[in-house]
Amino acid sequence: MENQDKYYKGLFFGAILGAAVGTIMGLLFAPRKGEDTQMIISGKVKRAIDRATELYEGSEHEAAYSNEAKHRSQEIIDSARDEARKILDEANNIIRDIRGSQAKAQEN
Repeated sequence: MENQDKYYKGLFFGAILGAAVGTIMGLLFAPRKGEDTQMIISGKVKRAIDRATELYEGSEHEAAYSNEAKHRSQEIIDSARDEARKILDEANNIIRDIRGSQAKAQEN
């Protein structure tokens, strides 16, 4: 059971890391302006978090889920929310860096 938990934990964090790297690469090579891309990303992340929260809250009334499962799913939701916030912060920093680099290039 412990190995299975480690496997899923590694899979989850690997997916989050892959999403973060993909987001950063997408921002660097995006065909849209940074503000437009940022709005799209933040909207999708918020919808995903809202959907996960709805699914969690909807399952509270079902007797098939144990308290442990509820607790673990809440931990996953909280972790995903924190990781999403980190990704958005990183994306905002990258956008600011790119804008700063572009402004310096235009000054020269």
